[in-house]
Amino acid sequence: MGAAVGYALSTVVAITFAVASSGHLSLGDPGLLLTSQVGLWIGFLGAVVVASRRNGTSSLTTDYGLSWPRLSDLGLGVVGGVAGRMIPTVLALLIALAGGLSSSASRQAPTILGTQPQGDFGWAVVVLLAVVGAPLVEELLFRGLIQGAFSRRTGAVPAIFITALIFSFAHIFNEGPAAPLLIFPSGLILGYLRYRTGRLAAGMLAHATFNATLFLILLIPVLR
Repeated sequence: MGAAVGYALSTVVAITFAVASSGHLSLGDPGLLLTSQVGLWIGFLGAVVVASRRNGTSSLTTDYGLSWPRLSDLGLGVVGGVAGRMIPTVLALLIALAGGLSSSASRQAPTILGTQPQGDFGWAVVVLLAVVGAPLVEELLFRGLIQGAFSRRTGAVPAIFITALIFSFAHIFNEGPAAPLLIFPSGLILGYLRYRTGRLAAGMLAHATFNATLFLILLIPVLR
């Protein structure tokens, strides 16, 4: 329900921007990206908080394992994030090779969060959302609320796989139809980190590393 509210708020924001711009909606507008993403995350966080109050202890630490990171979380997070990025990168290369690489495709502008940021401010907004906001909010929802709920019903291993599937398919809206294939491996890694540590910190750091490495990949053509 919270996710539906989030997507509804995000859609309302997009419609509002479209009306305000007389139909000339730019998906790279940092204001649109920021407000629509915040609307989406309000729904996500609302679901987490409501579930904790209704079915838990009202403590995000107790119910979901939210806590400050430990030193061990840093190492696990970096390794998990890099591994999570390497796997989909290899898969993406295989898909590109199978489909045939073209010069026009290689010249396409890079996208992240399903958009092409405009200007320095636009990139700053995307970095903030992808490296700070998404790891915090999405890990609370997917590995905290959803994986925790499935773990109590199906056991730890099935819950990791089910949550990774939900996580990967949820990114179709921003990342396109290839998202389930490319993001599912990282979802498994994030789920395993939640299971191994019993907390969210390592997964949040891995999620942040996973997203941050994409910016490094996008910078490679710029540095040539």
